[in-house]
Amino acid sequence: MATPDENSLRIVILAAGKGTRMRSSLPKVLHTLGGKPLISYTLSLAADLDAQKIVLVLGHRAQLVQSCMQDNDKYEIVIQDPQQGTGHALLQCLDFFSGFPGAVLVLSGDVPMLLPETVSGLLASHRQSGAAVSVLTSNLKDPAGYGRIIRDENTKPVAIREQRDLLPGENEVTEINMGVYAFDARFLAGELPRLSNDNAQGEYYLTDLVLAASGTGMTVTTHTLKDPDQALGINTLAELAAMEVVMRNEILTKLMDSGVRIMDPATTYVDESVKVQPDVVLHPMTVLHGETSIGTGSVIHPGAVISDSIIGEDVIVRPYSVIDNSIIEKGAAVGPFAHIRPGTHLKEDSRIGNFVEVKKSTVGRGSKASHLTYIGDSDLGEGVNIGAGTVTCNYDGFSKHKTVIEDGVFIGSGTMLVAPVRIGHNSIVGAGSTITRDVPAEALGIARGKQTVKENWAPEFRKKAAKDKEDT
Repeated sequence: MATPDENSLRIVILAAGKGTRMRSSLPKVLHTLGGKPLISYTLSLAADLDAQKIVLVLGHRAQLVQSCMQDNDKYEIVIQDPQQGTGHALLQCLDFFSGFPGAVLVLSGDVPMLLPETVSGLLASHRQSGAAVSVLTSNLKDPAGYGRIIRDENTKPVAIREQRDLLPGENEVTEINMGVYAFDARFLAGELPRLSNDNAQGEYYLTDLVLAASGTGMTVTTHTLKDPDQALGINTLAELAAMEVVMRNEILTKLMDSGVRIMDPATTYVDESVKVQPDVVLHPMTVLHGETSIGTGSVIHPGAVISDSIIGEDVIVRPYSVIDNSIIEKGAAVGPFAHIRPGTHLKEDSRIGNFVEVKKSTVGRGSKASHLTYIGDSDLGEGVNIGAGTVTCNYDGFSKHKTVIEDGVFIGSGTMLVAPVRIGHNSIVGAGSTITRDVPAEALGIARGKQTVKENWAPEFRKKAAKDKEDT
C-alpha cells in the first residue's frame, strides 16, 4: 500500500446527534428524503471522493443507524457517548488521523443536497492555499440561527461565532458557516485536545478551531457557495418537508425533460431511485417508491402506489392499485383497486382486475382474473381464466400450500381451490365448487352440495318470523 502524502484524504461524517428538534424517537439521519435515509446522501457523496478512509461518528441509537446502512464494511465506526458537541465528536476520531499528513474532510449526516463538485472545490482551495482550516460558507439575507464568519480588518476569516455567542455588532454579519470543513490533519491532531467548552451551550465547538488557527498565524480560507440551499442541514420536520418539495421538483423535472409525461407534478411522488423510461404517463396522485422501474409506453393511473417493482413496457396500472416487490411484464394490466403483493410475477398480456389480490404467485401469459379474487402461493399457466369470487385457500393455519393451474384452464365463479391442489391443462371447474383434489387435464371438476327446493315454503316462514317478533 502506498504511503499517504499531503494530497491524501480522509473523511469524517458526523451523525451522532439525537435531532432533538425533530421531536422524534427516530435518529435524525434516518428520517427519509426522496425515499432514502438522510445519511445515505452523505455516504454517497463521500463514496464519490478519493478518500483512503471514511469514518462515521455515531451516537444516539447507533446500532439502529448501522442496521439501516448498506456496505458497513466500507466505514470505520466510532461512538460518541455522551454527545458533547461537534468538536467532541471529531475528537473521538483522533486515532484515525494522528500521524496522517493529508486533509481531513468533515461532513454532516443531515446535509442531503451537497454536490461532489462543491466539496471538490473546497478541497482544491484548501490544498492550494496550504490552509490549516478551510470552511464552506454562504451569504443569507436572514442568517438568524447560523454561525457567522467573523473577519478582521483585512477581511481574513478569524473566527466562527455561534448565534448565542455573537458579540455586539456581529449580528449584522450575513456570511454563515455551512458546516463543511477541510482540515490539515496535523493541525487537527494538535488542536483538537485543546478545545474548551466555555460557551453558552457548554459544548466543544468544532468551529473554535478557526480561532485557534488564525490566532497562531495559520492560514484559514473560505470557499463561498452561491446557492446556500445546497448545503443546508435538516433540523426540523418542517425543514424536512420543505426539502422534500425541493428534491421532488428536481426529480420530476428531470423525468419530464427525459420524455416522461407527468400530468400533475404537484401531486406526483417519485423517489430518487426510481427509473422511468420516456413515453410513460404518470397521472395525478401516483406514488413510486424504492427500486421501481417503469418501461416505455406504460400508463400509471391516479392513486397507484408502486414499490420496488419492475413494470415492463405498455403496462396499464389502473386507479388505486398497489404493487409491491413484483414483476409486471409487457402489455399486462392491473386494477382498478388491485393489490399485487411481494413475490408476484405477471407475465405478458395478463390481466388482474378490480378487487383482486395476488401474492407470491406467477400468472401466465394472457391469463386473467378480472374481479373479486384472491390468488396466493400459486402458479397459473397461459390462457387461464379465473372467475369472480375465486379463492386459492393456501393456508391451513400452520403452513402455506401451493395451487397449480395449468394452461387453458377455466375456473368458474365462486370457486374455492383448497391447496395443495393441481388443476390440469384445458380443464374446467364448475362455478361454486370447492375443489380439494387434483383435477386431471381436459376434465370437468364440480364439487357442490345437493340443492333442495321446498315449494311455497317462503310465505309460511315469513308469517312465523313475524309472529315470533311480536311475541318478543
